[in-house]
Parts: sequence; structure tokens; C-alpha cells
Amino acid sequence: MRNLFNFIIRNSHWLVAILFVAFSFYLVFTHNSYQRSVYLTSANNVAGMFYTASDNITSFFFLKKSNQLLLEQNAELEKALYALMADNNSVEVSDSVGMNAFVADSVGPPQFVFIPAKVVNLSFSGVNNFITLNKGASNGIKPDMGVISQRGVVGVVSNVSPNFSVVIPVINPKFRLSAKLKNSENYGSLSWDGKNIRVAQLQELPRHEPFHEGDTVLTSFSRIFPKNLIIGYVSETGESGDDNFNTFNIHLATDFYTLQDVLVINDLFYEEQKALEDILQK
Repeated sequence: MRNLFNFIIRNSHWLVAILFVAFSFYLVFTHNSYQRSVYLTSANNVAGMFYTASDNITSFFFLKKSNQLLLEQNAELEKALYALMADNNSVEVSDSVGMNAFVADSVGPPQFVFIPAKVVNLSFSGVNNFITLNKGASNGIKPDMGVISQRGVVGVVSNVSPNFSVVIPVINPKFRLSAKLKNSENYGSLSWDGKNIRVAQLQELPRHEPFHEGDTVLTSFSRIFPKNLIIGYVSETGESGDDNFNTFNIHLATDFYTLQDVLVINDLFYEEQKALEDILQK
């Protein structure tokens, strides 16, 4: 306490000066409207900057949680979308065979469930590219499940552990997928030639198949992916080894350089279909 008193006594002239300055400012801002308005405006600006910075910091720390919530909501929307598409197809089939009513209770359970996951590693060092996700067997992910992004097809799950899974992406020579041009019933085979990470090749389409640059390329028959998922867009005609077929270069819809969040497709009917088809191969 004695040291405190000694400090005050030694610096009393500074303390008195500070008090006089503060009192002078008080008189100026109290009895002069212009100075008072400038003070209030400046104070509001400073407070606004402080609150903005505080809000930005808070938003940054909650961004991860918000992004995960949005991804889960998107998974539910995708599930609802494919359920509605299945219902719509059922209605069309019913109409085509002359039925006059559609019983809602006859609609089966949804076929596809979407599991949100985050990319934790991408390997683009060579042609044997792969992607690692932060979800695995404990989250219901199995080999041969399809993976999509917000924009289009990503790849197929190859291996899983309890907490991680490895995906073979479209940009891997091992990847193959049945695909077609939008508004066309002819389908070909999609693959990657190992050259450009943004471009794949759609092969084995009949030469008479009409096409235009920018045509949308969609999934066709597949055990893994639902039909009519976007893969990419026709950019140009590629080199074909057969005069009877076309090869197209496809600008992939998914940007693998910026890929962060994906949805893993759990086809609830996959095992049933696979078991039935495998009987013919025995």
C-alpha cells in the first residue's frame, strides 16, 4: 500500500493533468452539439467495427459446424428427391397400363440414402489417384458405394476401415461407368486417359448419335449410381479407334482441386440386386 501511495505522489502532476484533460473533453462534448455529434458518430463506428470483428470471429469458429449441418440437410434433400422421382415413375407406369388411381401406400421404401463425408486426403501425384474420406464402416460405408459432390459424380468406394474410406475417383484409369448424353437412349463407357484432371472420355457411342458441344453427360445403367446423375459436359470430339463409334472428351462437373465435401450413396437394394445377378455368373 505504501508503494501505491508513493507512486501516486511521484506522478501526481500527471494524474492531475489527465483529470483536467478528461474534464475539458467532457465540457467540450457536453456544451457543443457539433463536437458531441462527431464523438457519437466515431464511437458508433468503433463499436460497429468491434461487433463486426467479433461476429466474424464467432462465425469462423462455427463455420465447420454450419457446413456439416448443411451437408446433412443436403443428404436428406437428395434422399427425398430420389424418393419423389421413384414415386413419379410409379405413377407414370400406372397410367401407362390403364390404372385410374394411384395408392400412396403401395409406394415402397426409398432406395437411396446419402451419407455426408469430408475429404481428408487427395492423391493426384500420378495416374493411380485416390481420395480418402473421414467416414468408414462405423458410419455404414461399404466398398462399391458411389460418391458424389454437389456438382456431379466423384467416384466409387474401394476400401474401408472403421473410421475412413478410400475412393477411386473418376480421374483414375481403373474407373469405369456406363454413361449417356442427355435426351438420348444410347449409352457408352466413361473412363479417364490419365492426361487432364478435368477431362474424361465417353467412348463407344454410335457414330450417328447427334451431339453438341456443352451437352450434359449423365449416368446410365449402373449398380452403384442412380440414373441421370450429372458427370460432366461434352467439350469436343476425341480420338476413336473404331469408325462406327464416337469418343467425346467430357469436362467433368466435379472440380477435384477444390473438392471438400461429398455424399456417399447407400443403395438399400444393392445387395439384393447383386445377389440375384451373381446367380447367373456361377
